[in-house]
Amino acid sequence: MNLIKSFIISVFYIFLIFLIQISILNSSFLGCYSYIYIIFILIHPYNENKFLFLLLSFLIGWVIDHCMNSGGIHAFSSTLSAFLRLKFLQFFDGKNFINRNDFSIYELSFIRKTLYIFSLVVTHHFSLLILEILKGTILNQIVLFRTIFSSIFTTILCIIYFFFKKIKH
Repeated sequence: MNLIKSFIISVFYIFLIFLIQISILNSSFLGCYSYIYIIFILIHPYNENKFLFLLLSFLIGWVIDHCMNSGGIHAFSSTLSAFLRLKFLQFFDGKNFINRNDFSIYELSFIRKTLYIFSLVVTHHFSLLILEILKGTILNQIVLFRTIFSSIFTTILCIIYFFFKKIKH
């Protein structure tokens, strides 16, 4: 029953993030540079079923791809980020994370949390933009510039989310 409850809550979050991404961010001036749906990968509980988490990460990317007609690049990038999430967390928190089952990202210090978020966002955006170039849609633009710009913007949005979430607790 716990798995079903977790799945339903995750699908609700995916739907909410999807609405924000498609209706607000994609229609704004910086829409092509803000991919806030990665927040799902950052906030999903760390002790949940890993297969279900990878599947949900793929699902959110696939839904974004479907609406943006981008051919699977968001699905790949979100699944890759979900797969590498625990490795980045182990790198930035070390043995504290490995020895605990009830870990929460809210327990990290501000600098570690920021580095963790930025690293995961850069990984996501770099893979996304490399695939976009291979797709042939932006051959004349510089990938590194777009990766860094969009990663900084998305990281700022994620930090704002975590700041307000900390105030709520």
